[in-house]
Amino acid sequence: MALIALSAMNLSCKKDKAGDDNNSAIEMQISAGGDHSLILRSDRTLWATGFNNQGQLGDGTTTNRNAPVKTADDVIAASAGVAHSLFIKSDHSLWGSGSNAKGQLGDGTTTNKTLPVKLMDNVKAVFAGHFYSFILKMDNSLWATGDNSTGQLGDGTYTDKTTPVKIMDDVKTVAVFEYHTMIIKNDNTLWATGNNANGGLGDGTTTGRNTPVKIMDNVKAAALGGFHSLILKTDNSLWATGHNGYGELGDGTTVDKTTPVKVMDNVAAISSGYFTSMILKPDNSLWVCGYNSTGQLGDGTTVDKKIPVKVLDNVKAIDAGYYHSLAIKNDNSIWGTGSNLRGELGDGSNLDRTSFVKMYLP
Repeated sequence: MALIALSAMNLSCKKDKAGDDNNSAIEMQISAGGDHSLILRSDRTLWATGFNNQGQLGDGTTTNRNAPVKTADDVIAASAGVAHSLFIKSDHSLWGSGSNAKGQLGDGTTTNKTLPVKLMDNVKAVFAGHFYSFILKMDNSLWATGDNSTGQLGDGTYTDKTTPVKIMDDVKTVAVFEYHTMIIKNDNTLWATGNNANGGLGDGTTTGRNTPVKIMDNVKAAALGGFHSLILKTDNSLWATGHNGYGELGDGTTVDKTTPVKVMDNVAAISSGYFTSMILKPDNSLWVCGYNSTGQLGDGTTVDKKIPVKVLDNVKAIDAGYYHSLAIKNDNSIWGTGSNLRGELGDGSNLDRTSFVKMYLP
């Protein structure tokens, strides 16, 4: 859930482009949501494909798409939640569309939007989760809105919010997914809040939190699944904690962990689906593990994997949705695998894929 540049449910496969105010080209970016996908092209046009029942594609309709349609111009970052989408324009204004039942758009209402509405100014990065959103402002203050049923907003309550509330200062980036959140501060400390039933917070307990607790030092990225977390340290080692029933932690077991365990070294970027994990190595090879019911691992099977397996080469960016996975190759082509019932892979079909197929972009 992904992330485009500075977004989404998961993070680490993005580069911060939101500080770029000129009209120059930006790097192509992707964000995988629940059953939809966002594509930010180098010309700053935003495209969307997949499920659109709540207006999450932002094209003014509730019509599903199985190939990308253009939805906005002058965009520098975006993030897809389970059924809502957020994006930042070059003037640092934040816009959103789609589901708003829990206040995740932060416009003071619970009314869905089929066309993007302006939400706030001075925004540096956005992270769209299940029914909640985190917003990083230009002053590095972190704000949150939407579903707070498990304390995932981290404001000390369990009360949903329809307008953003300030959570903390001095924040570098955030990882979100369904019911828990991880926050990395500028000093590279990792903090976590929300659901912890399977140890996804990594604090050694299964006790939920409604304010962020410190987990570890020397962290540069995190990526969250439904109930597990991936943590990339500054030495490029990968660590994992939480639910492991499908092998999504990649440690060769199916045993849950309440504190992070080391999985491997020499990792460049990470992303997590609901019960899956994507790992990008510095040689641009993509490795995956975990749940594979719809082919979201892209290894040509629907067999779960509890040790990471290599599935693609020449990959430079990754993002996992709930049950589909996206990758950008070095030639800027976009590939996807897994669930495609709503057209989220953007290949012009509604067929699930067990191997990566190329997305159609006009």
